[in-house]
Amino acid sequence: MNEVKTIENRWDILYHDYPEIYDRFAKVKKKPGITEVLLEMFSLREKKVADVGSGTGLSTFNLAKYAQHVIGIEPEDSMRNLAVKNAKKRHIENVEFRKGTAENMPLNDDSVDVVVAVTAASLYKRENIEQFVGEAERVLIANGLTISVDVAPGWYGGELAPVILGRSRRQKDSDTEITRNGSFIALGFNHRDVYQTQDYGSVEKMLSTYGFIFGRKAINYIISHQKTIVKWKFRIYYKQKTD
Repeated sequence: MNEVKTIENRWDILYHDYPEIYDRFAKVKKKPGITEVLLEMFSLREKKVADVGSGTGLSTFNLAKYAQHVIGIEPEDSMRNLAVKNAKKRHIENVEFRKGTAENMPLNDDSVDVVVAVTAASLYKRENIEQFVGEAERVLIANGLTISVDVAPGWYGGELAPVILGRSRRQKDSDTEITRNGSFIALGFNHRDVYQTQDYGSVEKMLSTYGFIFGRKAINYIISHQKTIVKWKFRIYYKQKTD
């Protein structure tokens, strides 16, 4: 097998230069799907939803199956442009995409029922999370709902966290997941953990997506174990707006 290229956990490079690979990574078969779990937990049907950090649009399109209208908010032009193309290709009419961030949403005050952020890249520092929550409170209607979904503490890269990061499961020079968790809890959010299985279908597909993103250690492990399935643990943070 030829040497597999990798960006070694450089998500900024992935978002800017490889939106197609991110799109393939996001489309891997997942059980259960996060959108389905959210539908079990919350009333999203016929709602106006802001999907923050919408990437190439996969979460936006899944939400649009149930919501009245979904606004995808994404700062990276290459990702957002691919999302627009994907929407046209799929003939999905109840979505739109706007340039913006979790900390500065291009939305009017009191304009949406739900704000959802699924693995939004900027929500890793306390100040970013506080700004996001403040913006969500601004754009939500009375009794609106803020939801943030991300990898649970210690689960970066899923069950291969010890392979990628070592036995501590912690990223060098940062405790991103711990900071995120503490910040949301301090802001009064509840949370629920969900285990998810991602099936890549083949070693080659897992190498070209997961391995490309998570690095050489992951690549070597995938090859030596002929790995095609990864288990993850996600944490869903949620809070209802109170006036």
